[in-house]
Amino acid sequence: MGKVYIVQFDWSTSDCEDIDLYAYTEYGKAYDKFKELISDEMNPDNSWVGNLDFDDEGYPIDDHYEFDFEDNNSCESELWWHITDKDDWYQHSFIDLRVLEVQ
Repeated sequence: MGKVYIVQFDWSTSDCEDIDLYAYTEYGKAYDKFKELISDEMNPDNSWVGNLDFDDEGYPIDDHYEFDFEDNNSCESELWWHITDKDDWYQHSFIDLRVLEVQ
């Protein structure tokens, strides 16, 4: 039995939305894509998230945002980076690294 690693980017604003999927056979490549997508979201030219201020631990300073993440880079477990605007629940960026068993 093998594994496949899926990086899923589910994003939405008040006027559009999409889900991008990336499949990898190696955890390291999936992890690199996971980190790349987060970095892209932190760029104000790419996303609404880039206009937010974050503290030294990576959390939004303003409490108008719901934020949760897990990034242990264990090469085994699933990871996520989720942020939602509490003032506009349609606006969110969810980045996940999922580990799936294949036969």
